[in-house]
Amino acid sequence: MNFFSLIAPFYDCFMAALHKKQGKVLLARLAPLSHRKVLDLGGGTGKLANQLEKAGANVWLLDSSTAMLKRTRRLLPSNRAVLGDAASLPFAENSFDVVMIVDALHHFRKQEIVLEEALRVLRPGGTLAILDFNRKNAAVKVLSILEQVMLEPALMLTAEQLEKLLAQIGFIKIETEIISAYQYLSLSTKP
Repeated sequence: MNFFSLIAPFYDCFMAALHKKQGKVLLARLAPLSHRKVLDLGGGTGKLANQLEKAGANVWLLDSSTAMLKRTRRLLPSNRAVLGDAASLPFAENSFDVVMIVDALHHFRKQEIVLEEALRVLRPGGTLAILDFNRKNAAVKVLSILEQVMLEPALMLTAEQLEKLLAQIGFIKIETEIISAYQYLSLSTKP
């Protein structure tokens, strides 16, 4: 059993305030969402996906934890809560208007491949939104150590490292915004 399967029953309790704040940021930066097709990679229990759904998006969520997806299926249609590996997406090329990765990129062992897959499934002109922890922050350094103790990768990138990686993969119009002392939002576009 993995870490996220263990914490799934109470994940939303300790993430509620953060998800509310992140949802506001994403809704503002990704608007308008009406009728846009969105993929939430590593979306966990689906709380953020549900916020985007309420704003009119059609959201699919992919996660590797069956326990998390069980909770997601209470919020999204079950056929849009997909068990899978972000490094091998079960979606066709050019399928989504938006791919978002919130608090999850640092958990992916194959980050470059995950980002290449995100590029593949985005439509031309589509947006990749990555909201993750800034490893320069002291509290985030402690979080990283705790996650490693729980056998999670905790491969946190600085905003600068992520921007460089996104450019190497082929994304354009890469913009990063510091949204708090411990998180940043990176938006980029598929050519």
